[in-house]
Amino acid sequence: MHPKVKVCQKPGRLPLFAALAVFAALSMTVHAYAQRLITFDAPNSSTDAYLGTEASGINFWGTIIGDVTDNNGGTHGFVRTPDGRFSEFDAPGANPDPGYNCLYGAGGTCPVAINDLGVVVGSDGDENGVFHGFLRTPEGKIVTFDVAGSGAGAGQGTYSQSINNFGVVAGVYLDSSNVYHGFLRTPDGKIVAFDDSAAGTGAYQGTIPESINDFGMIAGSETDANNFSHGFVRTLDGKITTFDPPGTAGGAYDTNNALIDDLGAVAGCYYDANNVSHGYQRTPDGKVTDYQVPDAGTAAFDGAFVDAVNVEGTTTGFVTDANVENHSFVRYANGKAIVFDVPGQLLQPNSDFGSAGEAINALGVIAGRWHDANFLLHGYVWFPQR
Repeated sequence: MHPKVKVCQKPGRLPLFAALAVFAALSMTVHAYAQRLITFDAPNSSTDAYLGTEASGINFWGTIIGDVTDNNGGTHGFVRTPDGRFSEFDAPGANPDPGYNCLYGAGGTCPVAINDLGVVVGSDGDENGVFHGFLRTPEGKIVTFDVAGSGAGAGQGTYSQSINNFGVVAGVYLDSSNVYHGFLRTPDGKIVAFDDSAAGTGAYQGTIPESINDFGMIAGSETDANNFSHGFVRTLDGKITTFDPPGTAGGAYDTNNALIDDLGAVAGCYYDANNVSHGYQRTPDGKVTDYQVPDAGTAAFDGAFVDAVNVEGTTTGFVTDANVENHSFVRYANGKAIVFDVPGQLLQPNSDFGSAGEAINALGVIAGRWHDANFLLHGYVWFPQR
């Protein structure tokens, strides 16, 4: 089992006054959409059940990245510009025909994050099922890399998870003993590996970074020697603080992700004593508040699953209801939550399918995925009301 290939003024960006002008223009456009939802498929998207197009990231400008599986079983990365144009790509050495898509961990080329400068990171699985990190520049140049100590067995290897606007990548690697370790990679290619001292050293235990902010703070989860999961925050100087939301029961499914914004706030989800999933938000000073999303079921593995957070503290993900159907949601920092479906999405009891918000940008625009009545996978973009 490997982790999901899932969150200021910067050098090389527009001057502040220009950025604000663009922000205002985009805000007016978003207001006109008033919660408009657009679905899309990358070119040559498969027509086979469970395959198709999946969105996995979005940047400030509305550029979306993700993966598409074609009718030959090949899974490729894509970049979709705000005007709907697609560029598909393959990482060097990626398995050209993994037979399944990134959502199910089969391999191919799997982008997971894009920064505001258009740099894409992700992972690719080779023909032996070993994963490697990659970085793609806006011009299309792709660099692959491996962390020293990464395993060479199927499902092992290097997984990029997040990139900030300075080009620093955070991720996880799985060693030959199937233990997880964290890493960060600087723009010059230097890689620093790290572990939470509280993390276990048994198979599928260890440290799993999930996101990095523009100040170099990393958030993620770690699984200890008792197979209990906890959230963590790592500061720029390498200090790691672990935490647990209220309501965790000290079990294997407790704090299973942690995403950090540029203010140092963390969002994620955890399982309670009944294995119902809840969302949580942690302030920079360590206060943790949990919440549930409307329509959440109360049986085991129902509830809210958080996939992304933006700088305003707005989160997105999906909620599993009492019928074991999934619905997208957006939850604002003031506690207001909106649950929504994509027109035509699969609504079938006990299917555990539907739709999910995968990424959210600073303007609150969401990129997500959904399955239709034939179980085909598609992407969507959702524009909030302003």
